[in-house]
Amino acid sequence: MAITNCIIIFSRTKQPVKVRILIYLFKEKTMSRFVYFLALLCVIFSYTEAGIYLRDNLKNAEAGDFIVTMQNKTCSLLHIYSKEGQYLTIEEISLPASKTKSMDSWRAWVQEGAPGHTSWTMYSVNLMNGAIDRCFSFTKNRWCDPTPTENFLGTLLNLHLNLVSTHERKKIGGYAIGTPGPRRIWEPRLIVDGNVITGVSFDAWRTHWPKDGSILSGKTIEVYVPSENTPYPSYFPYWLEISGMMGQAKLRVVDSGKGLRSPKPSLFQLEAAL
Repeated sequence: MAITNCIIIFSRTKQPVKVRILIYLFKEKTMSRFVYFLALLCVIFSYTEAGIYLRDNLKNAEAGDFIVTMQNKTCSLLHIYSKEGQYLTIEEISLPASKTKSMDSWRAWVQEGAPGHTSWTMYSVNLMNGAIDRCFSFTKNRWCDPTPTENFLGTLLNLHLNLVSTHERKKIGGYAIGTPGPRRIWEPRLIVDGNVITGVSFDAWRTHWPKDGSILSGKTIEVYVPSENTPYPSYFPYWLEISGMMGQAKLRVVDSGKGLRSPKPSLFQLEAAL
């Protein structure tokens, strides 16, 4: 009886981790077992190497997009000020979380000069390498050293993130009596203009911070990004968790949206004024 051989052809979609495997079966004696073995190795290798860099995700950003993050008792609004070629200009405005309870509109708040903010900076990100090229502090009204920002954001953008398998994901809910089905996978919420968007699935990605002598050195980083492209700002982690510290440090997105305009001048205009 003829041996059934299998050629496995794989290709990647726009999402680098979505590997489609097309299997064609045919009865041939000409295909060697060595070639068959190599084909299997290629598929295994493609799964092992599947990963993303957040700097590549940021290429999908559009001017006017914004997210609001919460860490400890501080909120930070990250606004895509402009996008020109390989450069992305980002505004970051921080304020105490206690002052956001009566926030009706982030867009109006920024237009009014962000009353109550504690810091307001603008910096340029090179999407090719994740480097922070320029940084200006409106709070101090001067150019600033981008190193502190680059130490975190620049490093984060350049870390290779590996997909966390389903069985490794955090689970929620208990097993009900008589229902031995699997527990649900925990996922963060996607919030747009204060409204929770339902039906959005997230992929979990994991990496390790390089051993650079910082407080994050060697720590495990886990981020959650929407599985598919959405019409919302979904290219930045909606949840970031750092393990290995005193407990777990968490950063979550509490709101997001589009169409935000800033009253501040661009970095180009600031340089021209020198």
